[in-house]
Amino acid sequence: MPGPITYILVTVRGRPEFTERCVRALLTNTTGDQRLVVVDNGSRDATLDVLYRLFRRGDIHRFICNKVDTIPQWEKSYAICQAVHSLRMDHHDYFAWVDNDVEIKPGWLAVAHKVLAARSDVQVVSMHNDHRQEKNHPTREVIKVDGVDVRMKDTANGAAWVMRKEFFDMYGLPPTGLGITEDGTEDWYYSNLMRERKIPFAVVGGYADHLGYDRSLKKRALNGEKR
Repeated sequence: MPGPITYILVTVRGRPEFTERCVRALLTNTTGDQRLVVVDNGSRDATLDVLYRLFRRGDIHRFICNKVDTIPQWEKSYAICQAVHSLRMDHHDYFAWVDNDVEIKPGWLAVAHKVLAARSDVQVVSMHNDHRQEKNHPTREVIKVDGVDVRMKDTANGAAWVMRKEFFDMYGLPPTGLGITEDGTEDWYYSNLMRERKIPFAVVGGYADHLGYDRSLKKRALNGEKR
């Protein structure tokens, strides 16, 4: 019996070193039927060369390329809308997004699927938690799902989210053109919405490195070094 299909969105604007490393980690460390969707939000550097090479090689399932300076802020929200609309006719069970400066670790998607299967009250599993996120998004309680610690929170960082495909039918697409504000960025927008409706986020740490935040990881990534 075939397993669930997950479309994974990577939103991109520049930073080719991070982008290639992000995609490589997703391909290497994700098991099951996963298909990458990449939306470029107007890169001006070598990022497009990297993406076209990955697309021609078959690593990217769908590639949406936007002209420079045509995407309203916040551009990630716009990219999510583009990706979701492009997949309306495609069968899938889950949708995820990963920022292009995030390096995913083995087992991340399988754990997210298990959490969503075990907790019907959870709509989003965030696979990113470190001391910065714990400070900004405090834990309400810690539960166990198949032996994994899961932190239940009212809000969550938006660097790597996994959700059921029905999520956008139930809660709508993120607003576009509102800038970097609480109403305009996807994680703030959905965090406020979930908090109002008393729907918890499930957050699992240890499955992602945020290269853009960690200076030592960022330096090694920019130098092309592997961990």
